[in-house]
Amino acid sequence: MTKPISKIGFGCYRINTGIEQHYNSLLKALLEGVNLIDTSSNYSMGGSESLVGKVLNELITENKIQREDITLVTKGGYIQGILLNELKKLKEEGKIFEEVVEESDRLWHCISPDFLEDQLRRQFERLNTPYIDYYLLHNPEYFLENAAHSNPDKSKASEIYYGRIEKAFIYLEKQCDTGRIKYYGVSSNTFPAYSDDPSFTSLERIYEIANSISKSNRFKMIQLPLNLFEAGAVKIKNQQNKTKTVLEYAADKDLKVIINRPLNAITSKGLVRLADFKSEQLEEKDFIKQIKLVKLLEEDLLNEKLSGEEIHEEDLKKLKSCLITGKQIDENWKFFGSIEHFNDLIRQLFAPRINTLLDYFEKNISDEGAKELFNNYIQNVYRLLNLTGNYYKLRAEKRSRFIHGLVNSKLDPAYHNLTLSQKTVLIISSVKGVDCVLAGMTRPEYADDLLRVTELSKVENAEEIISYVSSEIESANNKTEIS
Repeated sequence: MTKPISKIGFGCYRINTGIEQHYNSLLKALLEGVNLIDTSSNYSMGGSESLVGKVLNELITENKIQREDITLVTKGGYIQGILLNELKKLKEEGKIFEEVVEESDRLWHCISPDFLEDQLRRQFERLNTPYIDYYLLHNPEYFLENAAHSNPDKSKASEIYYGRIEKAFIYLEKQCDTGRIKYYGVSSNTFPAYSDDPSFTSLERIYEIANSISKSNRFKMIQLPLNLFEAGAVKIKNQQNKTKTVLEYAADKDLKVIINRPLNAITSKGLVRLADFKSEQLEEKDFIKQIKLVKLLEEDLLNEKLSGEEIHEEDLKKLKSCLITGKQIDENWKFFGSIEHFNDLIRQLFAPRINTLLDYFEKNISDEGAKELFNNYIQNVYRLLNLTGNYYKLRAEKRSRFIHGLVNSKLDPAYHNLTLSQKTVLIISSVKGVDCVLAGMTRPEYADDLLRVTELSKVENAEEIISYVSSEIESANNKTEIS
């Protein structure tokens, strides 16, 4: 008998050990009623599972929660980062795991029993728990996506795909027998896809596989995306000869359904965050002035202050490649697309360059004039990035108001005062067949915002709202950019 799970689950995609606000947020959520945690072997390269293990064990030791009251979900399949480097060495030695999908130079994928056993060993060490409640195959459709590029024979690829899932299920059934895991399932982004999509994952087919292994099988959970933009789970009938949606089929089979990405919609125009944004008024002349100032400071550093220093040729080359923020903002500030894309660029591009410069100047530059100019430069770079971010926040704020209007036209007025994130999670959690909605509560204030939803009654017309909003958004995107 499965235990009840909370309406909202703690999603650990960007959670990492050693980050205080992540620790505090998970602590807060668990102490205020959230009892489902969803993580994975690849989240923060294992750091997510380590933090979950730390917090769970602290709270259990202090008798603030009981392990049996928590539903712990984790996943396996991804090969990235340090693990990928390990496997590349194993491949060179001829010791690679079976059936590895080499998706790209930075991402491999595998669900073979020997790989899952290796992952489970590592995961139990990080989670420090006697058992895992649900273990999910994590996006196995990578095989189908890869096969679609390399082999046009869709039927053959499909047979191999479900054959691999069957072998993984047989292994997971054995782990259930030993008590290492209680139940298992599949997390797939393509459960809600059209059935003729080359990467479509058929829940009907997977359910039949589990039943062919054992009538008393422990296949009990699926995970899939659903939000106000991506409405396939509600709208697309892709099961039982296109007579049922994936949610309807899952409900018929009494499967637990966990929703991911309720607030992060992946669209043809990129990622869209379904949340409210607060911006400040921006004078374009001040923005342009700041760009020119940063470019001028970069030129001064390279041509005046650093030219007199004895800098190794390779170091100078590195510095030149980092002192280009002003130039890049000048050339691209109208083309970053959205606040979500710009924030990704800060994390992946601008922040690493700033850190490289900070480290180099601290260790290698002794001239006080150069240091003073550099410090001034860094302060103005931060101001420029903030101004650029504010430009996109203004656009995101307008987008959020538009989405609020669409939702409110169908939503009970009693809920109109909620934030966009609260409305979205409440609506998604109200959909028939949905058991839990995962929320990325990376800060305690995010937890405060979303935990309020647990106190609210379900929205009776949730499916109608999702269908309407997604159709209106699609129509708007065809006319103009919603970003």
